[in-house]
Amino acid sequence: MKISIVRKSVPVELEVKEGECVQISVKEMTGAQRDAYFNKANTKTKVDPTNNQVVGLKDYDGLYSTLLGFCLYDKDEKLIPESRIQEWPDSAQRALWDIAKDLNGLDKSAETQEKN
Repeated sequence: MKISIVRKSVPVELEVKEGECVQISVKEMTGAQRDAYFNKANTKTKVDPTNNQVVGLKDYDGLYSTLLGFCLYDKDEKLIPESRIQEWPDSAQRALWDIAKDLNGLDKSAETQEKN
């Protein structure tokens, strides 16, 4: 069995003005980034105190940008700040979030939970 520690990456052309595009990349999180993301996302969950099950979200602030802030890199390989991502339209954030979610196997967690 071969296991790679090379992070997966998807190049994306981001239109910043009519006809003007920049290259960014959506990357797989490192272990430390994943842990920080889960810790940050966990502060947004509502838990039923009777059974400690997650029943929803406290708020929706940063719903997409929280994950993207750990995964989006500019052409200089620097993380794009979450505050900047929050200024982008919903359609762009949602499309990038779908890529980041798939790259990081976050859909797999939901599929596993559904089977159990």
